[in-house]
Amino acid sequence: MRLPEQIALALEKAILKGEYPSGSCLPPERELAERHGVSRSTVREAVGALARLGLVETLPQSGTYVSDYLTAGSLDLLIHLMKNSETVDADVVVSLLEFRRVSELFAVRKAVENATADDTARLTEIVRREGASGAGLEEAADCDYALHHLLVERSGNLVVRLLFNSFKPAYRFYANFFFRLPDAREVTLSQHRRLLRAFARRDEDRAVAVMEEALHYGERRVCDALGIPGRSRRIPWNRNAAREAPPRQNGRAAAAG
Repeated sequence: MRLPEQIALALEKAILKGEYPSGSCLPPERELAERHGVSRSTVREAVGALARLGLVETLPQSGTYVSDYLTAGSLDLLIHLMKNSETVDADVVVSLLEFRRVSELFAVRKAVENATADDTARLTEIVRREGASGAGLEEAADCDYALHHLLVERSGNLVVRLLFNSFKPAYRFYANFFFRLPDAREVTLSQHRRLLRAFARRDEDRAVAVMEEALHYGERRVCDALGIPGRSRRIPWNRNAAREAPPRQNGRAAAAG
């Protein structure tokens, strides 16, 4: 990483950890430059990067202040956090899963409405690969992503498709973590088969009902395994951390993720 990127990342981590709360003023350029052993121009470039993400705002003759990024932040900031941050607020995870549910319920209804024989054949092949003997966890996660991607694609809604593509890093984390949980693969495969039957029959209401059940289940399992609803805590958000976090059984039989 270039020096400005390193400084920006260090400041970003400090902001997200609450060391610089919303409304607080960052140390002056001179102090940050001395602290990190870089030039003031390097600090200025780093702060500019944070400003473009909506994390800070520089006021002339006053200083650089931490923004209320959870209120005023943009989609660019969310995508950046999903791709680059080591931790995110539990509220962000819950909000992301809730948004996913709302958008995908719309998508699956439109996908069934727009379905062709070729779409059914593609969905059938995905579910077949998911249930094939010898398919591992990575294959299950790949098939899960492919299934949801197909439904979003066939919804025909450009905004939903672009947002889904933007959240791919977060989605893949969610899928890889989810499929390590006890019984998740088996339950999910059962749900995907039911979804396929509804799709093949062009039964919009049934497809939506199965998808809603599936997404609710996935949310509950992931949030339970990560220790949410302790909404104020921060949780790991990268592949290595996911492998280190021990999954916990929630003790409830449910229906698919």
